[in-house]
Amino acid sequence: RILIVDAVDTTGPLEYLLHGLGYWTTRVAASGETALKMAQDFLPSVVLLALDLPDMSSYRVATQLRGRAAGRDLRLIALTGDYAYPGRDLARRAGFERYLTKPVNVGALNQLLRSPQA
Repeated sequence: RILIVDAVDTTGPLEYLLHGLGYWTTRVAASGETALKMAQDFLPSVVLLALDLPDMSSYRVATQLRGRAAGRDLRLIALTGDYAYPGRDLARRAGFERYLTKPVNVGALNQLLRSPQA
């Protein structure tokens, strides 16, 4: 169960990539608010969350998702277009396990999803 949270024009290719890797249970949200609402019913085990959301801080979204997981395993993976993004420490404090640069490398994503949580 993977929730992708990013701009609409980039979620389609990422969802297609995930389906190609055998991850068929996916949902897409284009904003933090939508992601938080969607996660209540969908109960994702992985959230691929862009760090540049249009409506709210991705770190706030991550913290709220982590808090709502309440003992359930939840993997938060940050997505960014800027490899040198200065917020790596903030992302870790918000509960992000890893940090992937867009466009996402299919091999790196597959390896990360198949590996145990860090």
